[in-house]
Amino acid sequence: MISRKKDEIELVWHGQQENILKKWGEIGSSYRFMHDRAYLKFEAQNLRFALPVIVLSTITGTANFAQASFPESWQTYVPLFAGFLNLSAGLITTIAQFLRVSELLEGHRAASIAYSKFSRNISVELSLPKDERSCSGREFVSKCRMELDRLIEQSPNIPLAIVKLFGKKFQQNSFVKPDILEISDVEVYKDSDKAKMLKQQYEHEVKTKELELIRSKAEYEQSLVKKIREEEIKRHADFDKKLQVKLHEAKSAFESNQKLRVAENKLNKKKKVGISTISKSMSSLIKKLEVAQQANDIITPESSDVDSAYSDTPITPIYVENEKISHSEKLEIIIEDKNDDTPGDKNDDTPGDKNDDTPGDKNDEDTVIDISNNSS
Repeated sequence: MISRKKDEIELVWHGQQENILKKWGEIGSSYRFMHDRAYLKFEAQNLRFALPVIVLSTITGTANFAQASFPESWQTYVPLFAGFLNLSAGLITTIAQFLRVSELLEGHRAASIAYSKFSRNISVELSLPKDERSCSGREFVSKCRMELDRLIEQSPNIPLAIVKLFGKKFQQNSFVKPDILEISDVEVYKDSDKAKMLKQQYEHEVKTKELELIRSKAEYEQSLVKKIREEEIKRHADFDKKLQVKLHEAKSAFESNQKLRVAENKLNKKKKVGISTISKSMSSLIKKLEVAQQANDIITPESSDVDSAYSDTPITPIYVENEKISHSEKLEIIIEDKNDDTPGDKNDDTPGDKNDDTPGDKNDEDTVIDISNNSS
C-alpha cells in the first residue's frame, strides 16, 4: 500500500510533457521512414556494385583454368582478357569501398531500427493511462531526450533525394516533421493555470497582509485607548486625591480662622471693658443717687446702671426689677469673659496681645466685679 502511494506520488505527468513526447515520437517515425528508404537505396547500390564484381571474378577464374582449352590463336589474348576483367572487378570493388555503400547500408538499417524502437516506445507510453506508465513525465522526457540526441548524432546522413521524397509525400500531413525539412517556430509554454494560481496566491497573500495590518492597527488602537483610559483614571485619581488634600487644608484653615475669630471676639470684648465705660456707669449711678435722694427714694445697684437717656423715666418697682435683670445679664457676660481667659487661650494670644492687658484695665475689671458683689 505504501509503495503504491509512493508510485502514485512519483508518476506525475503534465500536459506539456505529453505534447513534447508526441512531437519527438512523430520526428522518430519520420527519421525511421527516411532511414529505411536510404537503406533500400544503398542496398540497391550495393547490389549494383557487388554483382558485377562477382561475375567478373567468376569469369576471370574460369578463364585462368580453361586457358589451355582455348585455340592457340586465342591463348595469347586470353590472359590479357582475364587481366582486364580482374582489373575491372578490382576497380568496381575499390569504388564501392570509397563510396562506403555497405557501411551506409548497415548504418541506415540500424538507424531505421533504432528510430522505430524510439518512436514505438513513446507511442506505447503515451497510450497507457497515467497511473499505468513506467515512470514520471519528467524522468521519461529526460530519457527520451538523451536517446534522441544519441540517435541524431550516430545516424548517417540521409540523402537529399530521400528528404525531398519525404517532404513531397507527406506535404499535406499535419504531424511534426524533422528540422531537416523545415524550420519550425520555437514554442514558448505559457502555463495559464499556473499563472492564474500564482496570481490568486499573490492576491491571497496581499489580502492576508492587509488583514494582518488592519488587525495590528486595531490592536494598537485598542492598546492606545486602554492606555489613555488608564492615564485618565490615574489623572482623575490624582485630581481627587489633590482635591481631598486641598479640601482638608481649606477645612483646617477655616477651623483655624474660626478659632482666631473667636479669640479676636473675646479679646475685643475684653478691650471694651475700659475706664470710659466704668466712668460712664459711675457718673450715671451718682446721678441716680442724687435723684433718688431728692425723691427720697431707695436706689439699688440694678437701677444705678440705667442709661442717662432714660433718666426721665419714673423709677417704679417694676422698672427697678427689669433693670436688675438686665444688669445681672451684663454682669454674667463679663464674668464669663473673665472665666474664658484660660491658660489655653493665653497661649493663643500673641506676645503683643499679652502686652495689651495693662494694669489699668485689670483694675477696671476688678472694680466692676466689686460693684457686682456689693449689689448682691
